[in-house]
Amino acid sequence: MSGPLFKPFRALGYITEDVPFAVQRRGKETYAVVSVGRTWQIYNTSKLTLVMVGPQLPRAVVALATKGDLTFAATGAAIHEAKRMHATGVYAGHRAAVLQMLVLGDNLLSLGKDRQLLVWKIGQYDAPEAVIDLGADFEPSCMAHPDTYINKVVIGGTDGSLQMWNFKTQQLVHSFKSWGSPVRCLAASPALDVMAVGLADGRAILHNLRYDEQVMVLHNAAAAGTGAARFLQGTAAANAAAASSAAVTCLSFRTGQGLPLLAVGGSAGLIALWNLEGRCLHHVIRDAHDRPLLGLHFFAGEPLLMSSAGDNSIKQWVLDGTDAVPRLLKFRSGHSAPPAVVRHYAEGLRLLSAGADRSFRLFSTIQDQQSRELSQKHTAARAKKLKVSAEELKLPRVTQMAACETRERDWANVVTCHAGDPAAYTWRLAHFTLGEHVLLPPPEEQQAPGQQLQTAAAATAVAVSCCGNFALVGNDAGRVDRYNLQSGIHRGSYWRKQADGALLPAHESTVVGLGSDSCNKLLVTVGSDAALRTWDFRKQSLAGELLLGAAATHLALHTGSDLAAVGCVDRVVRLVDIEACRVVRRFSGHSDRLTDVAISADCRWLLTAGMDCTLRVWDIPASQCLQVMHMGTPVTSLTLSGSQDLLATAHVNKRGVFLWSSQLMFGDPAAVATYSEDAIPVHLPTIAAANAGKQQQGGKKQQQQRQQDKVRVASARAGKQQQKGGDDGSSSEEDGQQSEQEDEQEATQMLQGREVRLLVDGGVFSDAEEESSSDYYHSDGSSSSSDSEADAAGDSSSDEPGNSGSEDELQQQKQRKKKRSRARRAAEAAAAAAAAVAAAAYRQTDSSGAPAPLGPNLATLSLLPRSQWENLLHLDTIKARSKPLAPPKKPEAAPFFLPTVPGLSRNPVFAAADGAEVEGAEEGEAGPGSRVLRSRGDSVSAAAAPSAFVALLRSSSAAGDFASFISHIRGLSPAALDLELRATLVLEGDESAAADESAEEENEDVKDVGLLLEALQGELDAARNFEMVQALLARVLVIHGDTLMRHASLLSAVQRLQRRLRGTWLRLDELLQNVRCMVDFIGNAQQ
Repeated sequence: MSGPLFKPFRALGYITEDVPFAVQRRGKETYAVVSVGRTWQIYNTSKLTLVMVGPQLPRAVVALATKGDLTFAATGAAIHEAKRMHATGVYAGHRAAVLQMLVLGDNLLSLGKDRQLLVWKIGQYDAPEAVIDLGADFEPSCMAHPDTYINKVVIGGTDGSLQMWNFKTQQLVHSFKSWGSPVRCLAASPALDVMAVGLADGRAILHNLRYDEQVMVLHNAAAAGTGAARFLQGTAAANAAAASSAAVTCLSFRTGQGLPLLAVGGSAGLIALWNLEGRCLHHVIRDAHDRPLLGLHFFAGEPLLMSSAGDNSIKQWVLDGTDAVPRLLKFRSGHSAPPAVVRHYAEGLRLLSAGADRSFRLFSTIQDQQSRELSQKHTAARAKKLKVSAEELKLPRVTQMAACETRERDWANVVTCHAGDPAAYTWRLAHFTLGEHVLLPPPEEQQAPGQQLQTAAAATAVAVSCCGNFALVGNDAGRVDRYNLQSGIHRGSYWRKQADGALLPAHESTVVGLGSDSCNKLLVTVGSDAALRTWDFRKQSLAGELLLGAAATHLALHTGSDLAAVGCVDRVVRLVDIEACRVVRRFSGHSDRLTDVAISADCRWLLTAGMDCTLRVWDIPASQCLQVMHMGTPVTSLTLSGSQDLLATAHVNKRGVFLWSSQLMFGDPAAVATYSEDAIPVHLPTIAAANAGKQQQGGKKQQQQRQQDKVRVASARAGKQQQKGGDDGSSSEEDGQQSEQEDEQEATQMLQGREVRLLVDGGVFSDAEEESSSDYYHSDGSSSSSDSEADAAGDSSSDEPGNSGSEDELQQQKQRKKKRSRARRAAEAAAAAAAAVAAAAYRQTDSSGAPAPLGPNLATLSLLPRSQWENLLHLDTIKARSKPLAPPKKPEAAPFFLPTVPGLSRNPVFAAADGAEVEGAEEGEAGPGSRVLRSRGDSVSAAAAPSAFVALLRSSSAAGDFASFISHIRGLSPAALDLELRATLVLEGDESAAADESAEEENEDVKDVGLLLEALQGELDAARNFEMVQALLARVLVIHGDTLMRHASLLSAVQRLQRRLRGTWLRLDELLQNVRCMVDFIGNAQQ
């Protein structure tokens, strides 16, 4: 099936939506789960960094809850459970939408609009443990769990009453009287038995649940009457609007030391802090948010308050100082209204966007933490001083922008024009702030010579020269001015001279587009007067004129080729050669007005968008439509990166900026539909990457069943390989006989040919499964079963009449096919066996102190200091460099010392003189006057006893677990480990009697070396201590190389190690080859 030219990649700018967040503390970190459309994302609250994005759900999220690695998201009547970012199950039991969820122990409580409270056992998706009907006359709105009330939950209703239920016994404990206003929120207080109730009329009530008594009433708790609307005019309409927004939407109590505060959020976007001890208003955070508050949370034991609202922002306020006045500590925000203008900047790594929320933002396509809003000169401080809203002090919405990277570090390099504003504004992107210059012509130059002074018209178009020194501004009156960006000085205007010497503005009506070529030779302007004019940039004189036949609405200029795409009101895009001043192409096809136009960097594509919800890509050289994509919602702005890999779009009623990846670079070019007028429907990107944003279908049982199927397939193939000898032995003579070495060699070749894929969980899967698991990489092969069927089909087809070739050739062809089939089965069996070994090693408990692997076949590092294993590789060089210049001098009078046995232990081992006997040794007594035990003369000396290294190696082999041995060598220094390896060196004797006497001892040394190789083999199979084992194995080969070559038993162990290392490298080389191919393809595509 033909696919689109651009596929959804990800969405930028989405922080949170109209659902309260869920907070969870894990260890020393606290995390907040927020909803974003049909998915959710998790922020680390310490730095407000995004750490995880959930799967895409069928519908928008309406409620959230979290417990450990589990996240619960309600979409309508269904509750979706996810473990980290993978969907695990669905709780379906409500008949209407879910209002709120709570996690209490192992139970999940869900409150729905169907007037039911369902109690679920976490992990059991079939049916709820309990279904509590709240009654037909009680409509619930929210719920909360009072502290120390076991198995109790308080539910608020729209009639202003409360009900306390025991969800274990399913009994109504108590009904509280109504307050005459709908309950909007509930919060448990640190004081026992007290709960805060937020009402729709603006009251916040502290109620004692035990005695059913009212403790405190806070009128106008959300401080709606202190907002900016009351300070502006104080009219009756303003007062009515403030009263309607007085509802309390969220509550939170402060815990720990300091003033006992209650934070109240309301529909007006303010946060009120109440001093419960003094029963008075402590502080009001005016204009905390531009939309109604959704959630408030005081961090336990910290003077830190987190808030979220419907303005797509999360903010943290710190209450520092003795007076505990809050100030903004950190925040994450996006556009609170849909963006209208989006442009790529810095080779596509960053995006500039401006929207109806009057903000100007910079988005990073790499890291969300680098996205931010450009400052507009202390609007918050000025708004607080003037007692107005900060939004009113911001510049009007941006209608057009232009930027140049050349002078980014020197002066302002971005220019914007705003709705209804006659001035154009500069921005210093290096400082992320508004520039120091406002581009407005002097009063004496605001009209043509000899004309009467008129009110300045609004700026409608801007451009920046390629050198970054000049800014060009066109306005609603048809005037075009040039400014110096460094000084902000007006550098002249572009006038049309009449025959009588009169001067007219550049256009008779609104200027809609400006642009200069790469050499600052020509300036092109288009206006709604249906004219395109070119100007001498330096002389500011008219150079050419072209009548378009329709009013222009958009202009896109390609500076390298001097081609300009002009979109007009007749829905036709005209491609104009500005140097020749003539139309060279016409593109028509949109059924509604155009919204934006763009030209690719190589000037081969023209992209247009319209209100007909389509985005069209035109082939400029061929003058044909390359593809039509139906977006679902109209595109308001689009921009293509310089490398043509990412397309960014903004849409109607969408607050995000959407990125699309080019399938000519990141997909299969052959699967892209080209030169077709049929619209291809596409879905808007999600906040996660394309491959991570795929929908997770099925529950936990389905995933477990799939894993079990893979295990059964691998086991069956391994079993076939075990039975292969008997089956092949009974086959016909034409099948031939193959040795084990030939099978192994063919299996290795098949692995190199990438006809077998290995999953990280150790299973072998077909290419169909591979295609379903990736959006970008596809395989041309097929599964093993399909290969067998194809071979059979090939055999049968070759026997049909009419095929050329003799019988011998057909017979040889059959043998080759069967040989390939056997090699394929051998490769699959080898892969399954290797995966089984890795999975078994992975399941073993690692008691050596090494980090546990995250999964089978994943190499896990030892996390030891780099010098500990790197110095082992270069130990000879280090010793040579550290060798003293002169030998150490022997001291004249050596002090008294006790003879010790050389060893690596920190505790010395004392040795006695040779031949010394202890008096009374038979009685087990020590020598008189000495605390050192002496050895018997006829016993083995202490020096001949095995070291701790060898003793642990032998005992670990006997126990079948080398964990204690690996733990021991992890604690050795490089020099100590090298000494231990040299101590196990096998000394070869002469062929004499002396050699015969030491044969038994030599055999033990050879066995020790074999046990050491066995320990390294086990670590390689388990993929633990990867870098340490590689360094240790290299050192073993250097020290014991001769011994390994002389002994057949050791040589076979070395060959097994070689096969294991070769298989590991083949898998790594396959991954690297995919990367190399992709890099080469992208590099060639950009040339």
